[in-house]
Amino acid sequence: MTFSLPANGGDWIHLNIPTPVIVEDRRATLDRVLILFHARETSSLLHVHVWDGPNRILARDDLKIEGDHAHGLSGNNVFPVGRDGINFGCGISMFFAAGQIDSHVYIAGFGGDFSHNI
Repeated sequence: MTFSLPANGGDWIHLNIPTPVIVEDRRATLDRVLILFHARETSSLLHVHVWDGPNRILARDDLKIEGDHAHGLSGNNVFPVGRDGINFGCGISMFFAAGQIDSHVYIAGFGGDFSHNI
């Protein structure tokens, strides 16, 4: 998915992660979230928030991650969560901002790594 940002503007995007909440009567642990993205032109990823239903379980703010992070995993697009006992469905909220010119953001994929203590 690709979206546009006006010069000096920004926007939130909210994505739901398919969530295996319960497996064999055990609640899931969300180990980390992964976002494959390319912040083009002058755009950058500023904030990443992770949610378990209505409850925010991670807030990473003031990041300013620029460039192409759509082709592999690194410290710029993997965010450790380590939250045990997921109750609802999980989601990622991301805020992207543009600099002095109109810019674009491409999101190639996203997801979460879950584990179960079975």
